[in-house]
Amino acid sequence: MFHGSIPADLRAVIHEHTATWRGQAEDIYVGCSGNFTIERVLHDSGFRLHGCDVQLYSSAIGWYLAGQELPITIRPESAGELDWLAPYMDGRAGTLAVVLLGSRFFQWIGRGNHPYYGRMLAAYRQQFPELHAKTVAKIEALPLRLASYAPMDVNQWLAEQVPADAPVVAFPPFYAGDYEGQFAALDKHLEWPAPEYPTLDDAAKQTLIERITDRPHWVLGLHFDVEELAGHLRGQVQTANRGLPINVYSSVPRSRIVRPHQRLEPVRAPRLVPGQRLGGTLTLAPLSMGQFATLRSQYMNHNIRPGTPTMALAVLVDGVVVGAFAFSTPKYDPHNVYLLSDFPVAPTSYGRLAKLVLYAALSTEAQFLAQRTMNTRLTRLNTTAFTQRPVSMKYRGLLRLNSRKDSTDPAYRYQLDYGSELGRWSLAEGFAEWSRKHGRAEGLNTLQEDTAR
Repeated sequence: MFHGSIPADLRAVIHEHTATWRGQAEDIYVGCSGNFTIERVLHDSGFRLHGCDVQLYSSAIGWYLAGQELPITIRPESAGELDWLAPYMDGRAGTLAVVLLGSRFFQWIGRGNHPYYGRMLAAYRQQFPELHAKTVAKIEALPLRLASYAPMDVNQWLAEQVPADAPVVAFPPFYAGDYEGQFAALDKHLEWPAPEYPTLDDAAKQTLIERITDRPHWVLGLHFDVEELAGHLRGQVQTANRGLPINVYSSVPRSRIVRPHQRLEPVRAPRLVPGQRLGGTLTLAPLSMGQFATLRSQYMNHNIRPGTPTMALAVLVDGVVVGAFAFSTPKYDPHNVYLLSDFPVAPTSYGRLAKLVLYAALSTEAQFLAQRTMNTRLTRLNTTAFTQRPVSMKYRGLLRLNSRKDSTDPAYRYQLDYGSELGRWSLAEGFAEWSRKHGRAEGLNTLQEDTAR
């Protein structure tokens, strides 16, 4: 029901460490509550729980869990499009349900002229009474309750409202602006008494570290090393292939290291090597999840966070692996499959080889295999690119740019959403078109070109 989550292994570490505080404290204060995962972990621990955050999404949840009214209304400038929500907003669970559901579809408000967004908005409005009722029922069934919630900056909260000897658990956002970007649409359309707060930058994080660790009981999760806390490093959790490791610092002398058990399997087909000529027949071959993980670990950009695909395919030319791509099951539109990963199996100097992988992904053969795996008719494809440029050179010309917005990941400037129709050509047709446009520029001297000579 709530967005995001702290990994399960990290939740186990929190539960183990806080259990040692029983009999020594009655309250636990959770900084940067976010989606209240820590509070949910501790809801049956016997402690009174206190939370704080600065975002509308978190504050709506926190107010409800603390038994407070939710002072949230529709902004006057948004009333024209959202006044139909007013009857659902009761200042309690009904208002929280509007916030939770709005976090899913407010991003499309004002874009109703777009065929896809307009269809999604119409569907949400039509189904909203049922969705709202189900969400309210889930909210009211939550076992978690808070002793208090404060909509304020975590450093200010620690300095002004948290006793100096009270236990504190905090896992602050990895990047400044994480939640601001994720829930910007809520602030755009809903009015609430938003607190003023500074960005949680490096200096603010250092202040946070000092105010948390200067007390008898504490647990702090960070995605970076803190030299002065090296003696308090009690755990390290890494939950996905190449995922950021999370350091767990704590006053409790108990350690745990959790690493992902990634099953890797050999890919026995030969792979393209620099200077090798390409053959004349483009084919696809299914990959097991272990085989795909092997190729992804070796060839995909290590800055890209991996996901779990529904189906993975190798792209081969005359039996030689030149790349791979993976699809995941549609989330919203049942006919729109998501291109989760696509990459060439070659050095970066073979830039246009990445387009050959895309030609294969857009083929009728790939469409057929995806439809057979997912047991549904698939007509469209969409994907997301994070880049420093306003367009993706890899996708430009083959996919349609649907939207461009600022990235919430500080490593990139833009988040680009692309789409295309599936089944635009056969593998043979796609390979011929790629060879005509890019083969010679690649310097791969394909056999097709040699024959033409």
